[in-house]
Order: sequence, then structure tokens, then C-alpha cells
Amino acid sequence: MKRLNVLLAAVLLGCAALSPAASASQETIGLSMAAKPTAGPLYKEVHRPISASLTVTVTAPPASPKVTPIKVANVTFPRDMDFFPDSGRTPACPDSKLNEQTNLAAGIQAIVALCPDSVVGTGDAKVKLAKLNQPVADVTDPQLVVFNAGRNQSGRPRILIYGYSKTVNTGLLMRGTLARDGQLRIEIGVLPADSAISEFTLGIPGEPLGDVKGLDPEYLRAKCSTGTWRATGAFVLGERADPSGTPIGPDTLLSSNPFEMSCKGRAGAPRIAIARVSGPDRVRPNRKTTFRVKIRNSGFATARGVKLKVRGALSGTRLVGSVPPQGSRTVKVRATSASRRGKRKATFLVTANNSVRKESVRKIRVG
Repeated sequence: MKRLNVLLAAVLLGCAALSPAASASQETIGLSMAAKPTAGPLYKEVHRPISASLTVTVTAPPASPKVTPIKVANVTFPRDMDFFPDSGRTPACPDSKLNEQTNLAAGIQAIVALCPDSVVGTGDAKVKLAKLNQPVADVTDPQLVVFNAGRNQSGRPRILIYGYSKTVNTGLLMRGTLARDGQLRIEIGVLPADSAISEFTLGIPGEPLGDVKGLDPEYLRAKCSTGTWRATGAFVLGERADPSGTPIGPDTLLSSNPFEMSCKGRAGAPRIAIARVSGPDRVRPNRKTTFRVKIRNSGFATARGVKLKVRGALSGTRLVGSVPPQGSRTVKVRATSASRRGKRKATFLVTANNSVRKESVRKIRVG
């Protein structure tokens, strides 16, 4: 706290020397990203685990006396990227354990101890104390921890971000939900003396903060459908009273530069199989019977032109269409039993892409 009081005194002295006419600011926002696959190659259609980081920088002109604080960060991730919460690996950190009533000044270790198995990412930040656009106001030690917060009512992934600065002895809690269109909206609370975040980096799984690290290497996954990943951001900047958060003056909406990086995705290939056949084991001769067949595609590309045929003790055909990669479809097929009685074999044959063929044999008693 002594260090904070000294910094605040210097900052406030600097602010007092500024004339009211010099209070306007013209910030710009830069956005950049880094990403790499962590479990083999990328594919055009299937999400694979990646490690990625996003950096946002707020810059005011050198002549500007202040840096206006970010109130809302709305980052649009590439459409090919998504969060995949897995409660078996990182259970959701509930609000009952970590919320605004928690002692957020306790520090990284104490807060992580509340949800030690829920960490999915880390990061860091830089802060301009009291908004002053001068090196004396720089606070460079804030660290960030990203927790899995489960899913919202629409099934979209939620994250909880905790930030802490030892210099300022202050913690901050932020929440975000990754929408289906890739938008991650994060509302940032008011900092001491309405200080401004001038830069922050979020990484999943991120760089270790001592023994704190992202625990799920598959939480962030991506595919590369077009050869390019594109990220953008829209940010609300404005001043607020500390600690109430009451707005002081109008808000400003700023957009970041669009950031693009190339990626390379393999086309992949389908891998189909008949996972299950459900239906009677005994049928009457020359009668139509309905069977339910589950077709699974464990490959890395869509299986197209899928057709199901039944032959032997039964005969029938069903056009299935397509089965997505890493997915399945269950269809009904009407098959006519043979006239000859006895215990015979019925072969269920699935084909796709004019080349892939898999079959499943089942014994049927006719009569």
C-alpha cells in the first residue's frame, strides 16, 4: 500500500498540473493473436486442440495527458475457434466459491485455491495508474487467471477472469461468454483511482504463473476451413468514479485493427462404420421389417453420398445423405425378408464418397 500511495501522489500531482483544455484523448487500439496446434495437424472440418494468446493494446498520443480506461472489451475470435469446456478435466468454478464478495485482494495463490481444478488459462496486463499517460504511472505486474465457468442457458461456454496486482494490492473479477458467432464480451470493473488497462494478454492454456497453469490442453480448439484466421475487437472506453463505478462523462466506442494470420488445414478423409443395428432377430418370410442403423463417421471429413444397403436374408436400400466428421446418424431402413426359411445372415453395407465401404453382419431367423 505504501508503494501505491507514493505512486498515486505522483500521479495526482501530475494530473493537477494539466489544464482542463488538455484532457481530451485520442486512443487507438491494437489487437494481435498467436496460435499453434498442440495435438497433430489442423483440419478443414474438425476442431483440434491449439494453444493461443490474444493481446490488446490501448495507446494514447504522447501529447495526451491520459489513457481512457476500457469499460467493455468485445473481442470477436475467428469463427473456426471455440471453447470446449470439459467438466471431467476442469470442473466449472461456481459463483458460490468466487464472486465479488470474495476477498479479491488475497492474491493469485489464494484465489486459485478456491477453484484449483478449474484453471484453463493465464495472462498478464499493464495498467496506467490514475489514467496518467506517463511512465511513472506504469504498473506492470498484474497477472490474470482464466477459470472455466461452465455454460450459460444457451449452452455457450463461460469463463471467469481474475486479475491481481501486487503493486496496487487489488484484485478484479471479470466474466465473459463466448457467443456462437465468436464474440467474447468482457465487462471490466472500475480500478483504483479509475486506472486504465493499457495492455492485456489472455492465453489458453497460457504461460505458467509459477505453479498456476491451464489444466485442459483441449479447452481451446480450432479448425482451418479457409486458410486464414481473423480476429477483431470493439471496445467501450470511459471514465468512472472509484469505487462506485458511476460514469463520468460520455463513453467512446473504438474498434481495433482486424488481425489476420494464416493457417493450414488438411482436407482429411471420412471413416465410416456401422455402430449399431437394432431390430428383430426373427422375421416372417416375404415381409417388410424396419431396422434402426447407427452410422458413425470417426474421420476428419464429412462422409457424403452415404447409402445403406441390406442383402442376404434381408433386402433393402436407404439413401442417408451425409454424416459429419466425428459424428453419427441413426436412420431407419425398411428391408424385405427372403422367402426361404431358416437361420441366415443379413449383411448391412454402408458406402460413402463412392469408395468407402463398411459392413455389419447379423444373423436373422426367417420363418
